[in-house]
Amino acid sequence: MAAIWSLCLSNIRKNKTQNLFIILLILLSTLLVTTATIIIANTSNMFFDMHKKTNGSHQILMLEKGLHDPQFVHQWWEGQDGVSVSNLLPYRTLSGITYDNQDIPNAYLHMIQTPESPFVVDKLVFSEGTESPSPAKGTVWVPTSLANAYGMSVGDIVSYHIGSELLPLSVSAVVVDISFGAPFTNTYRIWMNPDDYQERITSLPGQDSYMMGLRFDVYSKNAAYWTKFEAALGGPFLETKMEFEAISSFYLIINQIVGFIMIFLGMVMMLIALITIGFTISDAVLANYKTIGILKSLGLTSSNTIGTYVTQYGLLALIAVIPGLALSRMLSKIIIGMTVSSLSTKNSEIAIRGLDAAVLVGVFLFALVILFVVLYARRARFVQPVQAIRFGMSETKSSKIAKRMNSAGTSKIGFGNLPVMAVIGIRNLIKNRKGSVLMLILTMLASSVLVLGFIVLSSIFGIQQTAAQWGYDSANISALVINKTTFPREQFEQAVANDSRIKDSGWQGNTTAIITDDSASGSLGNTTNGGHSLSINLSVLDGSYDQMGFDNVSGYNPRYKNEIALGVNVAKTLNKTLGDTVNVYIEGKKQTLLITGIYQAISNSSYSARVPLDAVRAVNPSFKVMDVAFINVHDLADADTVVTELNSEFKDSASIVTQKTLLDSVFTEAANIMIYPLSFIGLLFTIVTFIIIYSTCRINIRKESRNYGIYKSIGMSSQQIRVSITLGIAALSVLGALIGIVIGIYVLPNLLESILGGYGIMKLPIILHWGGAVVIASVSVIAAALGAWGASKVIQNASPRILVVE
Repeated sequence: MAAIWSLCLSNIRKNKTQNLFIILLILLSTLLVTTATIIIANTSNMFFDMHKKTNGSHQILMLEKGLHDPQFVHQWWEGQDGVSVSNLLPYRTLSGITYDNQDIPNAYLHMIQTPESPFVVDKLVFSEGTESPSPAKGTVWVPTSLANAYGMSVGDIVSYHIGSELLPLSVSAVVVDISFGAPFTNTYRIWMNPDDYQERITSLPGQDSYMMGLRFDVYSKNAAYWTKFEAALGGPFLETKMEFEAISSFYLIINQIVGFIMIFLGMVMMLIALITIGFTISDAVLANYKTIGILKSLGLTSSNTIGTYVTQYGLLALIAVIPGLALSRMLSKIIIGMTVSSLSTKNSEIAIRGLDAAVLVGVFLFALVILFVVLYARRARFVQPVQAIRFGMSETKSSKIAKRMNSAGTSKIGFGNLPVMAVIGIRNLIKNRKGSVLMLILTMLASSVLVLGFIVLSSIFGIQQTAAQWGYDSANISALVINKTTFPREQFEQAVANDSRIKDSGWQGNTTAIITDDSASGSLGNTTNGGHSLSINLSVLDGSYDQMGFDNVSGYNPRYKNEIALGVNVAKTLNKTLGDTVNVYIEGKKQTLLITGIYQAISNSSYSARVPLDAVRAVNPSFKVMDVAFINVHDLADADTVVTELNSEFKDSASIVTQKTLLDSVFTEAANIMIYPLSFIGLLFTIVTFIIIYSTCRINIRKESRNYGIYKSIGMSSQQIRVSITLGIAALSVLGALIGIVIGIYVLPNLLESILGGYGIMKLPIILHWGGAVVIASVSVIAAALGAWGASKVIQNASPRILVVE
């Protein structure tokens, strides 16, 4: 044992730099894998914990069209066993705020008349400010999603646009509002003092809307309650219903994406680390072949030799894994804090779960290191003392290398016609085939990771180009009607029609529908033979879906009253495809519609459908759509001017913004959150590329030290030899980077689609910037070249005589 420990310490002291890099490599692998494990473990815990803590709603009913009696609806649900119901909340919707001398037009605000505490459903958790029964006069409570998006805090003054005037109110508290507090949203609930609401909001033109939250003891039974409710209502519920899937999706999607990427790439990095350790041990055995042979001739057993490497790398792994586990908790806390900041409060720490799973992953990684060490160190068992002393390697290995360097394939390269420096670089790659393959794979993976992060971020930042593929319209301008009772639709349409800069326009509205694949006649809400029935958001367009820029994954947009396009999750649930028919209950009346298109949409997780206005008017001739107007202009440069002019005329009842403003306000926040973890992952892979290529080159240079000594003795400078080695590695890494670009663009996004499918995105809309992809992939080439150049410094510092002796 003393001999093993002495040899172990000798190996650690002899190769300090290489061992340090091995420690760093294992540490980074542990950090990435365990961080991903913690993020995956916490992906939904924080949301569901907060949803349970606040008795969060499963459904939100918004009665804003005046089609049902709010008091009747509230009283009916309040009388049901197994259902908790919030207060009936009066509200008005405003558009736009002014904060910190900046106008923010694309903020849609439900101004709530705050009821008396305590809340039965959707309890508010105070993140900042003093908890009180209701906001003090002249103050409001704002949700964390709004405060985080614009940097608001207690004491700040926020002015709300009420027609042509501003209503300045002070922020007295920042609250977690679970149902309307998701990140990447532009719709918020603002909780007002009841007196302020009566004095400043009810005096505005129009009437109050109402909302209420429903929480079911057993959520899966909600369909049975709705069947009874609509029977009591005397027909279908025609107002807006927000489902739990829509409430939860934006809380969970970013952590799902980041966690999935990290766990996948962490596993890849772990595999690279293990292969590198095995490669290092294998070449360490070859580099010390003669020494091992001499020691075995003096009585050292094969088991003792293997034990030396197991002790050495076990000690290095232990030194690396422990701090890797400690750092993973800190890193995961930072990432989780960024992605679910709207759920966190300043008064409480984020509860991190999954630490036990992370420890198990660390132990597993340590065990894998030991296993790989044993597997590769077993080569020392076959060292023959005589061959080791004579050849410095096994006789078979010596013959293979000689044949490889003198093979016909090598001759065809034409070494005699190449510059000496190129010959040295190519010879280094050919002779050390395993190391070359490892470096090729490494630069390929590093560049693919960098390119994936680049195209994901550029696709989100440039979402205006692919809005239709995310389920949105591609119209240049959107005009959201805030106050339907005072909005002068005829005057607005006349202004649009008389503006020569405007190309076309269309009106979109939404209603709730029941869609089913049951072809048998029966009552609404019942299906036979186990058929599916879904309550969905039905988009209704007065105009052309094609002109407004709506896209489909397959098929085409509905044009006639008997046609419909389904969201991908609706089609998947009902097992429907193009050309099939579905039964749709619109305002309680059944229609059989032909599926002409299937589309993907991140909003509502694709649990939605699209029909033309004629499909609804077939059952209700008086149906009107007036939620939002889409407008296209002939010249995109005129869009801002058109928006300014329309806003000046209709700002009292509508909010008119360009598509760029609309999308940027939602998705820029998502991109800003994702840029940090993706950049961190890219940095890790770049560091790993440098470390592994540095270590591999050091091993190769040590094995070739005699040849490099001969080169120096016949007149080559150290600089020329180093440049030769670096150029060879750089050329190899360029090939790896080119392959990595293809993988990062065409392969890795498919892995993300497996996660996004549950959120309604079957095909990830990406924006390709080939120039940017090449530039970002070149980072791995630079890291590889720097690693080779740094490793070759040993040649510069050694004399030809010492190199030949070695």
